[in-house]
Amino acid sequence: MTLLQEPLAGLGAFVRTIESGSFSAAARSLGVSPSAVSKTVARLEGRLGVLLLQRGTRTLQPTPEGLALFERGQRIVAELEAAQGELRESKGPRGPLRITAPMDLGRYWLVPRLPAFLAAYPQVECELGLTDRFIDLVEERMDVGLRMGESADARLIRKRLGDSRAVICASPAYLRRRGTPRKVADLQRHACLAYLRDGQRVPWRLDGVAVDVPGPFASDNNEALLALALEGVGIARIPEFVAEQALADGRLQSLLTSVHTPGPDVYIVYPERRHLSPRVRVFVDFVSEAFQEMDSRTPTPARGRTRKGAAPPGGGAAKR
Repeated sequence: MTLLQEPLAGLGAFVRTIESGSFSAAARSLGVSPSAVSKTVARLEGRLGVLLLQRGTRTLQPTPEGLALFERGQRIVAELEAAQGELRESKGPRGPLRITAPMDLGRYWLVPRLPAFLAAYPQVECELGLTDRFIDLVEERMDVGLRMGESADARLIRKRLGDSRAVICASPAYLRRRGTPRKVADLQRHACLAYLRDGQRVPWRLDGVAVDVPGPFASDNNEALLALALEGVGIARIPEFVAEQALADGRLQSLLTSVHTPGPDVYIVYPERRHLSPRVRVFVDFVSEAFQEMDSRTPTPARGRTRKGAAPPGGGAAKR
């Protein structure tokens, strides 16, 4: 057992060090001291008779031999961890589940649905990180992530959930005061709330055409646009999942519902492994079913329906 345990410990410590970038970060993830990680990797180098890491004062870089071992060893460690997880979860999904999601999608779509997931799987311990910065799931040891738009990472399995459609909406108070736009051209006479990207107002994409809209306010935050729309400041075009609750309870009304307003596709992604952890599997299934349920309730121009309380057609969507 000792002959098997020691090489596996050394490989695991080496792989974690490369993934995290330092002995200290690897030690935190493994729950040991940095010196213990350093000595374990050094013993692995001694057994193999090669230098795996170039040790600088502030950085660690894998040697060519170290990089070759890392590429194979990462798969071995991942398979071993997944197999251990399956054994632990033989009586049902359990243990920590590390999730990452963009701020808006996480706060407005995922978080309201997590209580149902936690009730269904009480032995799963969710750890949710919400951020709009790019998260490398493999390096940051995340189990699963929600992403807006395509992901080109070949290390990840990705499953498309659907289209994050945007909705054009305004409060009833605004519509009573300013009237209801009946067609896209009418927006030029209204106060529109625009999204900012790199300091520039982003045109609204309506039926495949980019439309510049006038208005008193712009922000790079959809929550701010939602708040001002609720206060009756103007008309917003925001992801449907951000406006979902306000539309459902009548605080906002959807407008120009016959106009196609697509947003980026939403994906769920997770590291590629031969053995998928049961807790990841049930989370992927849960999120997929929840998105399909929401999508089936959402009116589209093709269905020709509107939300309760919304104006009729023509008269009134992310990372990581």
